[in-house]
Amino acid sequence: MSEKPLRAIVVGCRMGAAHAKAMAQLPEYEVVAVCDIDEERAQQLADEIGSAKPFISYNQMLKEVKPDVVAIATPTAIHAEQTFTAIDVGVKGICCEKPMATNLADARRMVNLCQERGIALIVNHQRRMGNEMVAARKLIEQVAIGDIRLIRAHCAGDFLTDGTHAVDSALWLLGDPEIEWVLGQVELPDKPRLRYGHLVENSAIALFQTVNGVRVEVFCGEARERNRAYQDYEVIGTKGRIWRTGDQPYPNLFIQDAKGGSWDVQVVNGVLRPVPDGEGLWRLVEVEPDDAIGAMKRSYQLLAKMIQEGIGKVDHPLAAEKALRGFEVVMAVYESARLHKRIYLPLKQEKFSLELMTVGQEVDVG
Repeated sequence: MSEKPLRAIVVGCRMGAAHAKAMAQLPEYEVVAVCDIDEERAQQLADEIGSAKPFISYNQMLKEVKPDVVAIATPTAIHAEQTFTAIDVGVKGICCEKPMATNLADARRMVNLCQERGIALIVNHQRRMGNEMVAARKLIEQVAIGDIRLIRAHCAGDFLTDGTHAVDSALWLLGDPEIEWVLGQVELPDKPRLRYGHLVENSAIALFQTVNGVRVEVFCGEARERNRAYQDYEVIGTKGRIWRTGDQPYPNLFIQDAKGGSWDVQVVNGVLRPVPDGEGLWRLVEVEPDDAIGAMKRSYQLLAKMIQEGIGKVDHPLAAEKALRGFEVVMAVYESARLHKRIYLPLKQEKFSLELMTVGQEVDVG
């Protein structure tokens, strides 16, 4: 670690509160400023951190503080713009909330500029850092359920905001493979509507295949299976299954194989999950309980190492190059829905296809 901690700032104090608190607990960082258009919210977070000065202007904060690291936790529509601004002032590292942008052109430019200027850029798909996701990937690497054939994921919300987590998590579990093709469909609302500053659909279904033949299915919004939890992932192999039962409190990781188990599946408080009953098919995978702050702290520790040792010398699970692969899949789902055809990667369309599908229509901003 360097002699002086990295001077860090956070923009967006609602989602950014977790970023600020995670860095404030690490010796690698000093959180020197936070920013939000809601002055009261910025002041409240600054008071909680203790060392941070509140701002309501992002540009003013950058100019006055001259930070080493920027955490961007604002609405999706301005992620790219604020990342470009941070790049222009010469920061050393950036953590951008997911999704990294609202179109592929901006996402590719974010990654390319940071590579050219030696800036460490990560995208906060924090589930990769969770203990249960690390354990699931290790089981897959150990061939605990044979050869992987399929991952099926369910999540509420829209595909750009929430489906991006499911896509990214599937890629993480599979070891970040290259993608061959993408096939998608979306259900549009009667009147185009916005969420976090970008257009959204009512539901989305995605199917994509890796270059080694593994397929991934994602069911998002109103298309997800009834009673499935948020970010429910099932990995299906030739000799069994691994099931992450969503972002629920521990336990949320189970395995089914020839050994059998003592957990059966029921709907509990409206959510499908295994419960102990003595005669089930599922077995609990013992994992140390974790929380979002813990995962975020591990991510920021690696970001500091990237800055100190060089971006090419540290393999960060949240590295923007990896996030870009998943983001390209997300954008390809919308393009597939627009063209009604399978999309082979790399994706040529760099605009947000949902915007192209609704051009000229009045948008519901309420």
